[in-house]
Amino acid sequence: MVEGPGCTRNGRKVQIAVGKTLVATPRVPDAGPNLGDSGGASDGTLAPPTLPRHLARELDSYTLKEAFTLGKELFLIFAAPGDGGTDGNDAVGTDVALRLHFGMNGSLHARKVRASDLRKKPSGVAPWKQKNDPSLRLYLVDGSHFGGASSYVIVEAWDTSITFPVSATNSRNKMMEATSRDVCSTLFNAQDVFTSIRQLGNNLIVSDAILNQDIFPGIGNIIKIEGLHLSKVDPRKITSSLTDPELRRLIRHTRKFSMNWLKSGRAGPKLVYNQTTCGTCKSITVKMQKIGGASSGGTTNGSGKGHAFMSRVTFWCTVCQPMNISSGTTNSLSAIDNGNAPNSASMTTNNRPRPQCPQHGTRSMKLCRVRKGTQNTLRIFFTCKIRGCQYFEWADTTFSNCKCGKKAILRVSKTERSGGRWFLCCASGDKSTKGGSNQNGCGHFEWAKDDQLAPIRSLLTPLL
Repeated sequence: MVEGPGCTRNGRKVQIAVGKTLVATPRVPDAGPNLGDSGGASDGTLAPPTLPRHLARELDSYTLKEAFTLGKELFLIFAAPGDGGTDGNDAVGTDVALRLHFGMNGSLHARKVRASDLRKKPSGVAPWKQKNDPSLRLYLVDGSHFGGASSYVIVEAWDTSITFPVSATNSRNKMMEATSRDVCSTLFNAQDVFTSIRQLGNNLIVSDAILNQDIFPGIGNIIKIEGLHLSKVDPRKITSSLTDPELRRLIRHTRKFSMNWLKSGRAGPKLVYNQTTCGTCKSITVKMQKIGGASSGGTTNGSGKGHAFMSRVTFWCTVCQPMNISSGTTNSLSAIDNGNAPNSASMTTNNRPRPQCPQHGTRSMKLCRVRKGTQNTLRIFFTCKIRGCQYFEWADTTFSNCKCGKKAILRVSKTERSGGRWFLCCASGDKSTKGGSNQNGCGHFEWAKDDQLAPIRSLLTPLL
């Protein structure tokens, strides 16, 4: 998931292209009559490389005037030819903006390259990306070298949604109005976030409030979950029920977690996200549930549909983040006993050997799920983390078969009543189910037993 820190880093990468001019058809000096599979023509030019193609036509000769981020959005502001580029004296209405949103797995790469090296594989870009067309590719040059550039700045984005055209004026106004609440902004002001949350309706849960990009730009699900945990706040609490110290502590921890992520390029230690054991209290008391999305005037248990796009799988520790202080002990006991995880007695009485790679042992083991569209789709298996190791072993040998004759697949419940509890079901769903894509199965369902989970328990994560 590309949250505020990732988007901010992408915005910094693209700064090397600011002030340069977009070229729809870059030239390769002395390229010769044949450029292989690069789509070249006999005159030494490359076919328009900008993706989507219409951007090459509409933005040709435009100058990249500004590049800034707000939360999870990156805005590229282009000035029309003859408007003066970056001098700030452009005619009203001549600038146009392009908006990038990086979704779950989007990324951006910007690099300088000599014209003679345009057809070489880019360095610093993951090999799997080099084999796939990017969502966007822009070639930019210095204005003084336009038409005969010796070098280019190439900006490429993968798995990214693109909105064009966007009003440059509205984009700037949006940034100026909300930058003090952007979790990764150098102008961040915690009091502005505090005031915005206090002005919300009383029926909004805190999980929705801090995930709302109009209120707290840049906060994604991981930051939300870990920030709530570090501040010891239950995600289901209503904003009006939080004390001022609780709310200020939440804002402080989300900001700190985000800035550490921005600085290092990696998310910090995940104490509850995708965990079954709390990283703080070390208890098997992490609850998992899909919550959020309730409208401001509706219910607070996630059942509302007013903001369904904000409904997310959420993790929290029922000991460290009690809904009510007086009920902390009760919550922790119920979480251990409701099937979320085995209690300590069941763990000590099970003597099954841990899975291990014959060559690299247990430390290199990981659990994966088949993703390809085959008869084994969604089955889980053991493999080795060490690159080049060919170890493979099915991890579902203890699972029962469904009525279709196939191995039942392992899933995890995300509901309010049984969130975090594992169950076995048919990979093809249920014929009686209306809607959805899986309607060809037998509908097999059973709660997973501890002896079925024991061989994989140490490697099992809820979001497998």
